Amino acid sequence: MSKKIEFPTYNKLPSIRIRLFNNRKHVDIRIPEDKFFIKDLNDRVLFEGVKNDKFWRIKVKEAEPAQYQYFLILNEAYSKTSVQNNIEKLREQGHSVSQLEVGGDIYLNELKVNENEKHLVLAGPFKSERDARHHSNNYSYLNHCRIHRRQIKPAEAVVEIYDPSCENFLEVRDGVKIIPKEEGAYFELHNFEIKHQTIIKPQKENLFYSGSLIIKADEDHTLIGINEINLEDYITGVLHSEMDSNISLPYAKSLAIAIRSQVLARFGQYHTEEEYDFCSEGHCLRYYGKKDNDPIIKQALKETKGLVLKQEEKVCNAYFSYSCGGHTENGADIWFMDEDGFSCGKYDGEKPPQYTLDLTDEEMVRQWILDRPDVYCNQEAGNHAQLTRVGSDAFRWEVFYTRQELEEILYDKTGEKPGIIYEIIPIKRGVSGRIKELEILGSLKNVRIRGELNIRSALSETFLNSSCFFVKAEKDEDGVPLNFLFVGAGKGHGVGLCKTGAAKMAQLNKSAEDILVHYFERSTIKEIY
Repeated sequence: MSKKIEFPTYNKLPSIRIRLFNNRKHVDIRIPEDKFFIKDLNDRVLFEGVKNDKFWRIKVKEAEPAQYQYFLILNEAYSKTSVQNNIEKLREQGHSVSQLEVGGDIYLNELKVNENEKHLVLAGPFKSERDARHHSNNYSYLNHCRIHRRQIKPAEAVVEIYDPSCENFLEVRDGVKIIPKEEGAYFELHNFEIKHQTIIKPQKENLFYSGSLIIKADEDHTLIGINEINLEDYITGVLHSEMDSNISLPYAKSLAIAIRSQVLARFGQYHTEEEYDFCSEGHCLRYYGKKDNDPIIKQALKETKGLVLKQEEKVCNAYFSYSCGGHTENGADIWFMDEDGFSCGKYDGEKPPQYTLDLTDEEMVRQWILDRPDVYCNQEAGNHAQLTRVGSDAFRWEVFYTRQELEEILYDKTGEKPGIIYEIIPIKRGVSGRIKELEILGSLKNVRIRGELNIRSALSETFLNSSCFFVKAEKDEDGVPLNFLFVGAGKGHGVGLCKTGAAKMAQLNKSAEDILVHYFERSTIKEIY
């Protein structure tokens, strides 16, 4: 029997808890005093009647930090038998692993809306996330294994809240709550630092959010912030975070349904032993609040309210990426999981090619990258600039490194020293041409890397656009490489909906339904609330 999980509601509409930030030494927040209460965690109102048109700073003064155990998620599957077999093999190899069941039967307003029980293989426990990621090398995962965190002791702290002049200053136990007095009110995270995987220097922005916010002490004398918000408002924020302005309605509607489907498909599976349901980073869905009230996004939410993609009793885990490069990928070939039946790789064009396309073949994938086929996500196939946040380098791209630069990057990212890098050889590719496993031949030793994200990280200062690439090497007269040129296709993991392709389909007068049928042909659109 799967466990029953009630999706939380407010006024009979689904609501959700999002971790906006963690590991922050302090946070600055603008709070309209006529629209919000500032309270301690015991519901005592703070600074009643005080006007502050700048911001409140919140920081930890002293604390007994929260303590956690950390686990590596080595494998995930809907089949319990599959996971148990995997555990037996790992234990025979001397690894300390365990099983965790997540998800279950998801109910909303007493109506069953999804079945998403899943079984995880966990390695650990470890004392810190850094320790867990260090040990991931023992399982050939490098740094990009998913992490499961379990609290074993909550924080006990004294938290300070004060204005810039310190005229208004209080110390409170453990944390504060920001509670709206009216629906639609917004608070602002002031000069907030956003970290992106592909950008070395973090960006600082003022971010606006609705709903309530709990800010409390966490581990390492830092703060964590949890935003409780209406699900539709959350989807609005994710759309603002994922798309530029001047978007078309069918594209916005298709992405709104995909986002809502992801949330319902993953609810109860992620951050299962935390005080929140999802984080605001790429691990879950990027959520940087609302900057404006875009009329297209507003209409898209209105016309798709309660709609998700389903396959029988399961809501589709509707992945999306920036640009598939012309062919989407199987989810099981990107992540260490069993095939889910939702995300199946396919050609991203109006009509299939007139020849057999096998992008697991080295010669064919090289030609595919160089040919620049006329597919939906080819931004040069029509005049459709600024369809998404994807730059002009997303469909086809090049990255150049000297051999010495690449050797230093590899050591910095993995701790491996192959010596002189002679060659980079793809071992396995997925159906989109993305490399699943490669080997680096070196003068001291060979280094094998598994996993799409591991490969993209290990061979770049930040992240390569994708793992669909081939490598050209310029060599000296003795045959030793001087430099390496990566020539690639696509941006992101390539699973599910291709944002650039979907935007192009909308420009070609395809409906949101047409777009979703194209990318998730095994699923149908259903209304669940």
